[in-house]
Amino acid sequence: MYVGYFDEVKADRPQGRDNYLVAGLIIPMDQIGLIEGQLTALSHELFGTRELTLATEFHADHIYRGRGNFSGKTMAERAEILGKLAKIIGDNVYISKVYAAINTSKIFNQDQAPEFAFAHFVERVQMCVWDKPCVLIGDQDDEQARNMVRDFSQYRAKGTPWAHGIEIKTVVDTVHFCKSHYSRLIQLADAYAWLVVHRWGLRKGPMARLVDGAVKEINLFPQRYKYWPNT
Repeated sequence: MYVGYFDEVKADRPQGRDNYLVAGLIIPMDQIGLIEGQLTALSHELFGTRELTLATEFHADHIYRGRGNFSGKTMAERAEILGKLAKIIGDNVYISKVYAAINTSKIFNQDQAPEFAFAHFVERVQMCVWDKPCVLIGDQDDEQARNMVRDFSQYRAKGTPWAHGIEIKTVVDTVHFCKSHYSRLIQLADAYAWLVVHRWGLRKGPMARLVDGAVKEINLFPQRYKYWPNT
């Protein structure tokens, strides 16, 4: 059995980010404890505690910008932390990396970008797990989360909503949601979504270059992904 932890990065066209992204990590059950242990060890290294609280949460954007729990750390220290999170992802051969990105500049109704991105993401998760069951857990608790639950039930019943959609056979149950500070694996999915956006090359300046150096030798290429529309 697999558990898929996922997060989203909304489009921000004024900042040059046209893509609405849903990205996640598909992890075999027997690897979850190992990965949690690695993240807990990193928490102990940075915060002096293994407790899972708001004060020990890894949030990639906060790390990058030196906010919240990472206020006062140097750029080099923060880039190193992002590199360590990336290495946990990249070194584990059992983790499948999946994302779907919708270019909002190329669709008529931009409000549909979350629906399209989530549908393509669910398809790619199904393609990764094939005949093994998988449960999805996301970092949301809002109207968009409720929409995902509704849409997912339709995909389970009817397949994904286009002419060449696929049957969702083994991505099971419903979509579950959890606050990120309660789950190290959701925090890791947040880091992966952030890293996907980072590799689009939109961030500039000395901190971006330090992160580039910290992750350049790490394999973060996805097992399954989708950009849409392509033209």
